[in-house]
Amino acid sequence: MKTIFTEYDEKESLYVVSYGTEEISENAHWGKGRRNVYIIHYVLSGEGYYNGVKVKEGQGFFIKKGNLHEYASSSDKPWKYFWIIANGEKVFETCKKYLSFHNNGIFDYCFKNELVAFVNSFFNRYKTISHAKAVGVFWMIMSSHEKLETAKGNKYIIEAKKYMEQNYYRSVTVYEVAEMLHISDRYLYNLFIKHENISPKKHLNDLRMNRACELLKNNNMSITEVATSVGFDDVLAFSRFFKKNMLISPTKYRETAFDA
Repeated sequence: MKTIFTEYDEKESLYVVSYGTEEISENAHWGKGRRNVYIIHYVLSGEGYYNGVKVKEGQGFFIKKGNLHEYASSSDKPWKYFWIIANGEKVFETCKKYLSFHNNGIFDYCFKNELVAFVNSFFNRYKTISHAKAVGVFWMIMSSHEKLETAKGNKYIIEAKKYMEQNYYRSVTVYEVAEMLHISDRYLYNLFIKHENISPKKHLNDLRMNRACELLKNNNMSITEVATSVGFDDVLAFSRFFKKNMLISPTKYRETAFDA
């Protein structure tokens, strides 16, 4: 464990008590208990559990002052994390704004590589820092979350759409798309709803439907071959999917297309 302590001022509305990093999984646990400070953990590698919920690389968790909590590393994929301990009347609202954590306190972040590089440099250079510098580092990290919302949100959607378009022909799932982007499937869902007004699953289904309709107009392909071409190993499952979306069977659609 490495810790950088600060010369904090308890009269301030927001101050940092310490920064730290833990790389030994046996020590990377706490609780159950309550603490009288706010704590932000960033998982830099591996995974673990916060209040029973899995948290992995590229995610973090926010511990609210006074809340009962516990966390521990996974035994299969031991985690390494970076923490910030802060206090003051403005900490909670500030973190809620920039971290965009869910009700369980877990959040996603997209600057893992930059954070790892910063942490390595930071802990090699300092053992104690002034109040002003500590707060400056805090705001620098918060600003990285702001970039996530403004600059990275649309990028995630663009990359997700690209991946779906390149892989809809197999049984790709939304969870797999989120894994590829190193974000949670819930966060990907929220981005699509916010920017596209549809879920990522609906977008994936629309891709498959549009392609299936095109292929059904080719009389040289069987229904089974069309199903396989849009990610269905089971032709009956494909037929149910198609009828649910188009209100007619693939066979009837093909007949209609050729009659037109």
